[in-house]
Amino acid sequence: MDSTTRELIKAYLEKAAQKLAVARRLMVARDFDDAVSRAYYAAFHAVRALLASAGQAPTAHHGAVILFNLLFVKTGKIAKDVGKHFANLKDDRESVDYELFTDADEGMARVALEEAERLLSEATAFLKRSSFLE
Repeated sequence: MDSTTRELIKAYLEKAAQKLAVARRLMVARDFDDAVSRAYYAAFHAVRALLASAGQAPTAHHGAVILFNLLFVKTGKIAKDVGKHFANLKDDRESVDYELFTDADEGMARVALEEAERLLSEATAFLKRSSFLE
């Protein structure tokens, strides 16, 4: 793998960690809608790191979900429940960001953080096992 792809993967994981840290701060501030949104983006950037390792760069969020499931979940590289986490996070983020009368509560936000943390952890572990990370 070329150094450019390795740097891209590393940058996606760093961005994922940053978004997760923001989501945690938003939880403390009890800003549950935005905590859910940032948790999704943490997961999204972790998925982008995985997809970059497979030579893929989706142009849409829906495309990221599809490619992630095809290349990582269905092949058994990433656990099925983690694939469901990503789809759930995407749906929840769209609801809290776009639906006028949908608000996240503390429970929803807590689950979103847990799912994003698990996805980032699984992605990082896979990338290390596969020698994409040092």
